Amino acid sequence: CGGERGDEHTHLMLLRRGGFGYHLRGAEYLGDPATALLYRAGDSYRISHPFEGGDAGSCFEVAPAHEEALFGQRLRGSADAARPVEAIDQYRHRALHAALAHDERDRLRIEEAAATLCTAVLRHDATASIAPLSPAIRRRLRQVQEVLLADPTTAAGLAELATHAGCSPFHLSRLFRRACGSSLVAYRTRLRIALALDRLAHGADNLAALASELGFSHQSHLGPTFRRHGGLTPRAARETLRPSAPVRTGKNLIAAHRPES
Repeated sequence: CGGERGDEHTHLMLLRRGGFGYHLRGAEYLGDPATALLYRAGDSYRISHPFEGGDAGSCFEVAPAHEEALFGQRLRGSADAARPVEAIDQYRHRALHAALAHDERDRLRIEEAAATLCTAVLRHDATASIAPLSPAIRRRLRQVQEVLLADPTTAAGLAELATHAGCSPFHLSRLFRRACGSSLVAYRTRLRIALALDRLAHGADNLAALASELGFSHQSHLGPTFRRHGGLTPRAARETLRPSAPVRTGKNLIAAHRPES
């Protein structure tokens, strides 16, 4: 871990690429493109980097006077710091970032899109469907998450992943769903879609090659998966996504590019 951080406004962190460990109040979370992290003003935390490659993400922050309106009960100390990010919200994040990179001048459109995105992510109550597990078990499951995050294209099976958790394959499947609120396959799919969005945002044109690179057996599997989880085709996504640039919008709602680390 790095040094203690804090003394910041309440904010929500969404990642487009990579990941990092978030150590808060004695608990550890893994921030990645499938998981958003919520920081509450006044908290002290530390950051770690489980593997090389850094990360790129956006920090969504509102003026202190409006924190309660956006975050509501999630500002209470009992709320969990992690929220799952669905594929459609990964795309919305990318589209918002592309608009900022294109120097979009319609501040109302940008700020409403940012508010809608944050609300959609925050509505997923990670604590509602997640059973309490011991810190030791959660550490082992984070190792599995790190394996998938380091290489979302991996063809590793359940038995191979279970070796990182030190349990049987069937036990891993049950524990992961209890700890993360989704299946291993669903988690890996969100990571793959985030990786696809990153490739498309940087100009990937050959969808067949992209499908193969991401671990899909054929391009025909990439399109339906993209549509089912993200609500649009890879070609449609490619039309709106471009490289990012740091932009700040408005006085009350900020969508700030997080420098790579």
